[in-house]
Amino acid sequence: MNAFLAIDLPALLAAVLATVACGTLGNWLVLRKESMTADAIAHAVLPGLVAGYLVSGSRSMGAMLAGAALAGVASVLLSAAIRARTRLEAGAVLGVVFTAFFALGVVLLETQGARQIDLDPSCVLFGSLETLFVAAPEGGSWLAGVPGEIWLLAAAAVLALAFHALLAKELAALAFDPLHARLSLRSPRALERALLAATSAAIVASFAAVGSILVVALVACPALIAAPHARSVGGQLSLGLALSIPLVGAAYFAAAHAPSLFGTATALNAAGMIAVLLVAAVPASHGVARVIRRLA
Repeated sequence: MNAFLAIDLPALLAAVLATVACGTLGNWLVLRKESMTADAIAHAVLPGLVAGYLVSGSRSMGAMLAGAALAGVASVLLSAAIRARTRLEAGAVLGVVFTAFFALGVVLLETQGARQIDLDPSCVLFGSLETLFVAAPEGGSWLAGVPGEIWLLAAAAVLALAFHALLAKELAALAFDPLHARLSLRSPRALERALLAATSAAIVASFAAVGSILVVALVACPALIAAPHARSVGGQLSLGLALSIPLVGAAYFAAAHAPSLFGTATALNAAGMIAVLLVAAVPASHGVARVIRRLA
């Protein structure tokens, strides 16, 4: 098996699948002006990940994902409870609750021995794309050695696309005409919670592979890159993914070949490079749109 199939392709697949999962649902969060919710969730799941390890005694994917999901739900419920009992603005509540959850996770990382299994702050922030590789048994198929993280991300991507396909009309009403949505939809609050739950699932599935920094970029940037050029919700989603996926691939190879491209001593972190390129593409896209409008 050559190096590309064993090392580069699994990491690229993980990054692309995370882009599809997070970008599809993030498109609706951006339309609802709630993209920072993803940042909050990405920080809130950390103590759950660590707790899952501590309970299971190993990096069991099932235990850590269950812990992350429970932490995400707990943080959302706590935020709702604080808002119900105080007059604090929603953004302030999110900032306090999710920062506290993230700080608790960091404390657990440093004090409970989780760092001994490569679950450390660096891994949490920047993920572990470089550690995803195919180790197929001798004479076995490539699929037999695909890491579990990739299958999980594939499931998250399918879930996100299905959620969009089934509920696009209702989500559009919720995003563009909340009053009409409250009157016409049977349960708009349930739909909001379903969107939040689906986004949480995509973030949790992506967290271990790409880290919290890139998760936030993947939720917000595809929609923001496409927004100046799109003429419909579906067009914004399709264009955002169509532009973002090549950027993800380019950033991955730029990080891998950084010594020859940038003169660095070693390769750079792939997730960090992807986040930088996606974030840089947002103002570039808006600048291109302004130039096109002036020339039109």
